[in-house]
Amino acid sequence: MLSVLMTTEGTYPYSAGGVSTWCDALLRNTPEVRWTLLPLMMNPHIEQTFEPPHNVRKVLDVPLWGIEEPAEFSDIPFAQLYDRKRRTTTDAITREFLPPFRELLRVICGHPGDAPAFGRVLVALEDYFRVYDYNETFKSRPVWDAFRESVERFSREQIVREARPGPEHQLPSLFDLTESLRWLYHFLIVLNVRVPKTSVTHATAAAFCGIPCITAKVRHGTPMLLTEHGVYLREQYLFLSRFRRLFFCKQFLLNLITAVVRANYHFADLVAPVCHYNTRWEVAHETPPQKIRVIYNGVDPDRFTPAPKTHGEPHVVATARIDPLKDIETLLRVAARLKTTHPRARFTVYGAVADEAYFRRCVALQKHLGVTDSVHFGSATDDVVAAYRDADVVLLTSISEAFPYSVIEAMSCEKAVVASDVGGVGEALEGCGVLVKPRDDETFAAEVGKLLDDPSLRTRLGAKARARVLDEFRLDHTIGRYLETYRSLAA
Repeated sequence: MLSVLMTTEGTYPYSAGGVSTWCDALLRNTPEVRWTLLPLMMNPHIEQTFEPPHNVRKVLDVPLWGIEEPAEFSDIPFAQLYDRKRRTTTDAITREFLPPFRELLRVICGHPGDAPAFGRVLVALEDYFRVYDYNETFKSRPVWDAFRESVERFSREQIVREARPGPEHQLPSLFDLTESLRWLYHFLIVLNVRVPKTSVTHATAAAFCGIPCITAKVRHGTPMLLTEHGVYLREQYLFLSRFRRLFFCKQFLLNLITAVVRANYHFADLVAPVCHYNTRWEVAHETPPQKIRVIYNGVDPDRFTPAPKTHGEPHVVATARIDPLKDIETLLRVAARLKTTHPRARFTVYGAVADEAYFRRCVALQKHLGVTDSVHFGSATDDVVAAYRDADVVLLTSISEAFPYSVIEAMSCEKAVVASDVGGVGEALEGCGVLVKPRDDETFAAEVGKLLDDPSLRTRLGAKARARVLDEFRLDHTIGRYLETYRSLAA
């Protein structure tokens, strides 16, 4: 029987969203596959959103934060854990751990693009943590001394290389060193997990969740499939641009992320982005074009079916989590512009609050713009089909997307869609929807207003959109492509 290890990061089965929707559909529609699921989660207190189907034989939860001991979530017997701690002496750390650890720092600080070296050192560290204790090792004095010495040496070399070193080019502070070592401790916790052998591994992002797939490839030659929904590296660039840390901390974290991303691309036997847009990033980071194969997301057209709208008021619907990447602030500005020309129009945002601070900012802007009566924040709905059916126009104002389910689900329901021209959105909507530059609330408002005023145009676009889904974005076609890929890789 075909067995697959699927690794996730911050998504299935603990969070709602497009990636989790995709994971759940893939698992449920492949009863012929025996799955092992390894979710990387922010902390162990997150409530589970999805119940994995019965063909998921094992779930290996890996909380990166919020635990005292990485072994808390392992199934290793206590006696073995005790032996690991007992063996983790200063001499063992110095002899067995420091050589691969220094090589890890060499790659991160100086050569984040050296994917083969990064893969080898991950396996060496994984081997070490099968014998010795993770927590005792990372919190030891030899590790701190080696980290400080290595990082300071690389920093000096960088300063020497700079023709005109700026104020940011200085030796890292004690805070820089402590914070950076803390990140390493948490982000590499997955190396402490014993993962069963499978026919294929499947990383759902070119991220830290790909590490078990990389080590399985290096250690056993296990074929690795990588699916990219959003472009992880691009999303981290956006995140770090808002990250209030000193230069060294940002540079260290960016180098670590770059090393992980490049290793995912390098060791994957096949990279399967969900849209062609993502391929430009993959190729730019030395992924051979011949090992890239786009597999679009798909929806069930028998579930997402057209139906008459039940309410008379003009209604604009957005299904998006409350998150800066979804740019809900632009949606609020669109609503404010339309309030003068379409005073009866109402807006509903269905989506969980992913960022409390951002939600508070949106509520403040909602009040400032005077649209508290026309814009309603609903929670994530259990009946997304009904939400689409109640819409005249479906709106997406994101500044970053891959191939969003909210667009193809609305298309399947024969809805007119106005969306940001980002990621693979244009690949879905070309010829059957309206694309707008991100953050252009004036054009968004004009296009939404035009559709609210013209029912026949909405009908024509909706019919074209559903026809496109039936031709290109069906769930059964997507599942078939993944099964074909697994079998080909495992052969």
